[in-house]
Amino acid sequence: MKLNIALNIADEQKAHAKGYHAKDQIVLHETVSENYPGLKDIRAVSSFLGTEDYGIHGITDADGNVAWALGQGQAIFSHTASRGNKGQGHTNTRAIGIEQVSRVMLDYRNRKDQIKAWLRMSKEINATAKLVACAARAHHIPLVTSDGTKPGITTHWLVTNAYGVPGGHQDCYPVNNGGYYPLSLVIHLAKQYYSLGYKF
Repeated sequence: MKLNIALNIADEQKAHAKGYHAKDQIVLHETVSENYPGLKDIRAVSSFLGTEDYGIHGITDADGNVAWALGQGQAIFSHTASRGNKGQGHTNTRAIGIEQVSRVMLDYRNRKDQIKAWLRMSKEINATAKLVACAARAHHIPLVTSDGTKPGITTHWLVTNAYGVPGGHQDCYPVNNGGYYPLSLVIHLAKQYYSLGYKF
């Protein structure tokens, strides 16, 4: 089944590629920005990253829209710092980055409320899972939880924690690690979509 890509962000993102390399990870992020109707939120994220000379492979939003940088799956974008007091992970080189439009960290301070807020965003969770399944198929990435050091599906929080990145990032802090982000659910759904044959 072919994934419905609502917006191709390749033209905007490829200008910020720092080369190309095979991928063995997917890193999930939260934008900490407003969910707007339609594609306005996704366009804003893609544009903002460009102004900072960052880059991203994919973006999802609360409406279930998916953006992808077509043809840029192996691009090296600056999206995840992985140099810290525990080592260097070269995450930008080895990982696909996916931004999820979300204000959960800003709008909810209580972990229980943050978990509930994410679970209410079922359209975005499923859009992310579909995108993860497609990227995993295209790049032979295992659909398993990664601690940030091994191949698989990881988050910005996990990478920050694994390498002791100073000033680190809290986005997509997984429930199973004491946080609020439903990483295990996303991977579970991604496996289902993979089995259904989802692809780019």
